Amino acid sequence: MKKQKLERRGNMIIFPGALTTQIDKALRAADRHDFMESVRHFETAKELGELEPEAQLIFAYALYEIREFEKALIICDLLLHEGFEQYEELMDLYVTLLVELRRFEEADALISTLIDERVLSPERKEKWLHLRDLSGRLAANAETKPIPEPLAELKREEYEESTFFDKPLVVQYRLLLVAFEGDCQKLEAEWKTIVEHSTVHPVIQTLALLLLISSDSKQTVRVRKFNWDQPWVPAALDEPFENTRFHELVKKIEERLENEPTAYLLIRDTFQHHCYLQFPYVWNGFSDDEVVDGYTLYFEELLQGEAARSDQRVLRMIHKIDQLYALLEIQ
Repeated sequence: MKKQKLERRGNMIIFPGALTTQIDKALRAADRHDFMESVRHFETAKELGELEPEAQLIFAYALYEIREFEKALIICDLLLHEGFEQYEELMDLYVTLLVELRRFEEADALISTLIDERVLSPERKEKWLHLRDLSGRLAANAETKPIPEPLAELKREEYEESTFFDKPLVVQYRLLLVAFEGDCQKLEAEWKTIVEHSTVHPVIQTLALLLLISSDSKQTVRVRKFNWDQPWVPAALDEPFENTRFHELVKKIEERLENEPTAYLLIRDTFQHHCYLQFPYVWNGFSDDEVVDGYTLYFEELLQGEAARSDQRVLRMIHKIDQLYALLEIQ
């Protein structure tokens, strides 16, 4: 197979389609409201090249959704100075960010300027007048202790075993993402049932386990994934990317690919995906060298554009995980 000519940027090799692939993944994640995942892909894409203005705006929205308001505002500032065409949509987000950051005077001044310039549609004008009033009330009470908003009540029946597993995989995924914004502690029994269900998809299992961690659950839960089967106490678990072995393996992959920085970015992104799906396991039963060798072979597959036939255990599992992730993309 003839290799494609690779583009270089300084000491980095830019593989064909690498930037587009990351942006596509970011957009798909945003579509399914997985904004943390979307931000991660956008950040990788930024390291590989320039984002189009439309993609930058979606990146800013994703940052807003995970409450990274300062970072989102920086992107909005850049788009504003570059003369972004979707002006009203950009200013909508800009003003909202100013309010979230409690920069009420700036928000009020900006809204007044926009209304005076008469550049707004009637719908936007009404919305921003309301937002200006809200900003003014918040500013007047800025010194008082804020009252936290009550957590949303989750509908228990949507998460019960008898109904939850009848839903399409993507619907299960979205329901669990929504649950993080609600009072998830009240549904501890449902999360445990989902984790231990015999037909649960590993990504759904990970999300339900993370909900148990958020609930500070001290109940033992049995997690069966791939060939692993072990009891865990959620309250004692680290988050997926805070695990010591995860960081050690990332470091060793980086060392192996130290002369290929772009390759490392791509493999790091994939490795994070795979560890998220495996959670709470991190390549248990595989040596560090086996894992690094497997991802090196995986990188060579990406370079060649085709999957290799290999008996390497890690590579075989990588292919299996990729197939499981592909199920989430079918909507």
